[in-house]
Amino acid sequence: MTQKQSRTPRKKPVTKNTKGSQFARQMLWLALKLGLVLLLTLFIYLIYLDSKITTLFSGHKWQFPAQVYARSLELIPGKSLTQKQLVSELDLLQYRAVDVIKGPGQYSQNGDKVVVFRRAFQFADGYDQEEAFTVSFAGQRVHNIYDHQLKKSVQKARIEPQLVQHLVSSEREDREMVVLADLPEHIKDALLTIEDRDFYQHHGVSIWSVMRAFWANLQAGRTVQGGSTLTQQLAKNMYLTSEQTLIRKANEALIALILDYRYSKDQILEAYLNEIFIGQFHNNAVHGFALGSKFYFGKPLNELLPEEYALLVAIVKGPSYYDPRRFGVRAKSRRDLVLKMLHNEKLLSEAEYKRAASKPLAVIPMGHHLKGRSPSYLDAVKRELKDLVTDQATIESGMKIFTYMDPQAQLAAEHTVKQRLSELDSKLEAAMVVTDYQAGSYKAIVGGKAVHFAGYNRALDARRQIGSIVKPVLYLQALAKPNQFSLATMLDDSPIHLKGNPKGWSPQNFDKKFRGQVTLLQALSDSLNVPTVRLGLKLGLPALKDGFRRLGLERELKLQPSAFLGAVELTPAEVAQLYQVIANKGRYIKLASIESITKTDGTMLYQRRNIVQQRVTEEADYLLQYAMQQSTRSGTAKTLANQFGTIRFAGKTGTSSDHKDSWFTGFEHESSVTIWLGRDDNKSIGLTGGSGALTLFSQYFKMVPPNSLFRAVPPDVTLGRFSVSTGRAVADHCDGTLLLPKVVSVTLVTDCE
Repeated sequence: MTQKQSRTPRKKPVTKNTKGSQFARQMLWLALKLGLVLLLTLFIYLIYLDSKITTLFSGHKWQFPAQVYARSLELIPGKSLTQKQLVSELDLLQYRAVDVIKGPGQYSQNGDKVVVFRRAFQFADGYDQEEAFTVSFAGQRVHNIYDHQLKKSVQKARIEPQLVQHLVSSEREDREMVVLADLPEHIKDALLTIEDRDFYQHHGVSIWSVMRAFWANLQAGRTVQGGSTLTQQLAKNMYLTSEQTLIRKANEALIALILDYRYSKDQILEAYLNEIFIGQFHNNAVHGFALGSKFYFGKPLNELLPEEYALLVAIVKGPSYYDPRRFGVRAKSRRDLVLKMLHNEKLLSEAEYKRAASKPLAVIPMGHHLKGRSPSYLDAVKRELKDLVTDQATIESGMKIFTYMDPQAQLAAEHTVKQRLSELDSKLEAAMVVTDYQAGSYKAIVGGKAVHFAGYNRALDARRQIGSIVKPVLYLQALAKPNQFSLATMLDDSPIHLKGNPKGWSPQNFDKKFRGQVTLLQALSDSLNVPTVRLGLKLGLPALKDGFRRLGLERELKLQPSAFLGAVELTPAEVAQLYQVIANKGRYIKLASIESITKTDGTMLYQRRNIVQQRVTEEADYLLQYAMQQSTRSGTAKTLANQFGTIRFAGKTGTSSDHKDSWFTGFEHESSVTIWLGRDDNKSIGLTGGSGALTLFSQYFKMVPPNSLFRAVPPDVTLGRFSVSTGRAVADHCDGTLLLPKVVSVTLVTDCE
């Protein structure tokens, strides 16, 4: 029997092909897994990008600066306004003087008439369409307003306000909103032709655009076109940095694809128009076509000429490289290339192209798109705004702040301060506050001789001794007691000595003379110190303190007898508030710089409501104004009568001890002006109120024609006779009398004396 032998299966030899096949399968599997991981990662990243993009794009895309506007110029028949002033206002608004008016933003003159085609504007009280009207003048007043559309004379028209300043957010981005529907079609066509002619065909990224740009640049021998679509440019501006890396370019393409998928072409184009970086203004980046138009040309998009919007489109390629203010030759070359391309695409006729290409780069000086080189006034606006709007999100949503700032008054005040201080003393400083006392508003504020630079605002913050500016406050308290005091009341102008400190106090008149008995009228109009002190002692310090309170001073003061002659420290703005009441027939209105605040769509956020309080009787205030008018005719401010003839003012000079402060405050029919001169180191300036501050008052009203002060006599005031020896009211037939206004109901007539 044979034994069966067991066999072990033989292994097949491993060949190189088999090993390679296994390795390939492993690598393929690894690649597949890596691919899946990458796809999953890309998917997750796209979800993240999509969330980030839609959150920003669909939400609050940008912070818009609050826009600060001056007052709008209202035109009413009979208004005190010269033709020169109206034209100056239009020039400040960048209206174009033309022979034949064709559209908004233009005006023409013919004799005593000015034809204006006013731009459309969202005023605080509603939207006004563009409008054409003719304003005719008679001397220094508006005579008639003719509306071209209504074809009849109207009682009112208005010019849109000047944009004074943008209050830029913490991100330092400055822009104005433009809606695509409001973008002129020729500007839209020009932009798409130069930057992305296939915008409405591609899906955010265009290979053809890259190829076409490459070929155009190759033919030109330099870069004349970019390959990025508008959507890619928007992606870079809104979500990415400007670094030149593959990762950034990849992100740019992905974001562009998502934007194109999520949003309509018009939404993307509108976002681009508002986002694109187009220039730099100091520390603030200028974004968007709407602000770019004003930044370079000082006017809205719909008024741009071909050579202007071609330059705007040209700048998009490189705002720094093609900055027309710094690199004019380079910018013009780029602009002319854009004009040529627009001509080639039949977007400009041959005549339009040649005319536009022959024009120089007519860009406005840096910063002239804003008229806000008046930091002292803006300082007042910002302080007031803090109390009116506390929500930061509201402030950064692009609200409009309508102020009372009068551009004509502000420019005149600034010019006055600069000119007079250069003539007087280089170490002098000044502050000037101009108010519309009937409205209780600031028309102009100058806080120092460096009128265009922010810094110490002397108008609002400098507390200085007011000198004789205080006297009307005291005299008004006396005249408010008609049973005791009248303009003819006799005051003693003889030496006086007051005890109270080791040396005591012996007040003196400015000329060191004494006149014996003087009327209250003479004491005030000639600013006599000794009779004023005697009057103050008779009334008492509490009466002076009450006078400050009634006239609007909100601070508590510690007063000494020297306060009767102005040893009281107030700011020019506080003095302006006191005289607002005096000028306004005794009616108090708290001075303000902001009239209203709206959202960009016109929704009202704040509307000022004037609260008027009769703080002083109209009769007493009328008598005080009579005395203050006498001061400008024959008293300490009589130079006004010499310079302005029959124009009536009321006012008061003020000089502090040792001639450290020179003051004048005065008013005509519409405006009150308060002026302070002095040195920051509080040294003597050697000027009185008459030789210093009063000269600025005169200079201001040489630039802004004054409206002569007129006051209707109150019903309870009449002219009466007063004895020149006793100051008491006497019968009309008596000799040796003064004829002065008096309060009827309480003035007792005595026999002749």
